[in-house]
Amino acid sequence: MKRNLLIFGVMGLSILLWSVFAWAQCPEDPNDNGICDTLYVEVYPPDVRFIGPGHAVRVPIYVTHDLPGAMIDSIAGMVIPLYYTHTNPTKYCSLSVYWNVLEPYLAPSRSVFRDLNDTTHNRFLEMYGPSSPGWYYDFALGVSTEDQHFWLTWIPQSPYAQRWWEGSRVLAATMTFRVEDTMTVCLDTCFLPISGPFKFMRSDAVTYVPRDNMPYCFSISSPAVGDVNADGVIDIGDVVYLINYLYKGGPAPNLLEVGDCNSDGVIDLGDVVYLINYLFKGGPPPSSPIGTLLNYYGCKEFQKGTPVDSTPPDQDCIEYQYDGASVLLLKHVNAGFNCCPDE
Repeated sequence: MKRNLLIFGVMGLSILLWSVFAWAQCPEDPNDNGICDTLYVEVYPPDVRFIGPGHAVRVPIYVTHDLPGAMIDSIAGMVIPLYYTHTNPTKYCSLSVYWNVLEPYLAPSRSVFRDLNDTTHNRFLEMYGPSSPGWYYDFALGVSTEDQHFWLTWIPQSPYAQRWWEGSRVLAATMTFRVEDTMTVCLDTCFLPISGPFKFMRSDAVTYVPRDNMPYCFSISSPAVGDVNADGVIDIGDVVYLINYLYKGGPAPNLLEVGDCNSDGVIDLGDVVYLINYLFKGGPPPSSPIGTLLNYYGCKEFQKGTPVDSTPPDQDCIEYQYDGASVLLLKHVNAGFNCCPDE
């Protein structure tokens, strides 16, 4: 009886251990122990408003990683090759070497390893100090506007180098795009001959492919009318900015249209009053359409008695205007028929 109980006990323990081992592997890649590691790219801030040619757009790269066993599962290498496209081929979307450099202490505002803000810090800055030779030996970076790619590799050259430890959505790097106009940008992983495929490496040199949130797309939309100082919000700062521009020789808004708060086609005291009424007196929000007149046909007057079934096409008149927010405004000035046949 005792022997039978022992056999059943060993079998039960074996099944339990097998179940735990099976659960502790990522289903996409069994070399990734524990919960699946994941790489994310996400534009920051989420609502990007275009403020003028050369506008800088930040796209951080985050890593989520668990640590079932520190001796094996700590990340000891990353290869991150990315490819990007955009929807405005007549305007530039630049990912340049100048705005994406490796060494964070010589050019902190342009390094891919800078902190994102006061609360989101770059982990590699924690792992490598200002005098570390690892900035030059452990990392490689490549960017190209012509080929529309970005690749970053981290492979520590010293066996004693610190490994990447566990954490959720930890900042690894930040890409900086410079754009000339509104557009949608999409990113995806790829294979590049210079870097190889997308992969992470464990401390025992075994590689695996983490999960990712790509293809990932974000839009750079038209600025909000009233956000005169282009800080992403409409507040008293915009009123002050507009007054300084109009009466104190201050700089103009990056896009003049954002200052036309009352939609009358000019920027003047009326826009200041309109903005103040919106902010402090419950007035309507600024709503000037921002866009370009795409097409216009000169109108011709119809004469009395013109047959409606043979109206020459050059007597039609439609005005088109795009408001910059996925709305096309159509005004049919000359509809090709006489609404009052007796006149």
